[in-house]
Amino acid sequence: MMYPVGLVKGTYIICQNELGMYLIDQHAANERINYEYYYYALNNSDDEISMLIPINIELPTNEYLIVKENLDILRRMHFDIEEFGINSVIVKSHPVWLPKGNEDNSIKKVLELVIVKEKNFDLDKFNDNVAATMACKMSIKANTAITNEEMENLINDLRKCDNPFNCPHGRPTVIYYSKSDLEKLFKR
Repeated sequence: MMYPVGLVKGTYIICQNELGMYLIDQHAANERINYEYYYYALNNSDDEISMLIPINIELPTNEYLIVKENLDILRRMHFDIEEFGINSVIVKSHPVWLPKGNEDNSIKKVLELVIVKEKNFDLDKFNDNVAATMACKMSIKANTAITNEEMENLINDLRKCDNPFNCPHGRPTVIYYSKSDLEKLFKR
């Protein structure tokens, strides 16, 4: 068990235990925590949020045809979406994982991705990409001072991750220096 002893440049949490010292990149660590949360939600949630006012999206004919061909994929993603007039779709509900307060733009971005990928749309890759993007956007930024309690919560949440050692982009979350590593650095 490690515990925080400080924060450097509002970015790196310094921790220690009887084994040595740890440097934790708070953004990378929070990104890993958020990634695993969103990835699980994207792949395991059947919950939808009904919209008070459905969104009507009008598309150019070529894009509308692509969306129409992929309505089943969008429904598997838990969008209640259907054709609505000429070159339009109406979205009545959306999956719970969409960022709150930005649902309209998020739905349009999902449709854009389906249109761009067309027949090569891969739901697993999409879920991975969305989870990584949302994780980054929702994570603590560098140069942000956090309290000791927030550091402890971050460390505890990171400990629960399937892969606590790297962010979704492969950067390390934790760098470890054993007691002997530290002694060598200081020529003891």
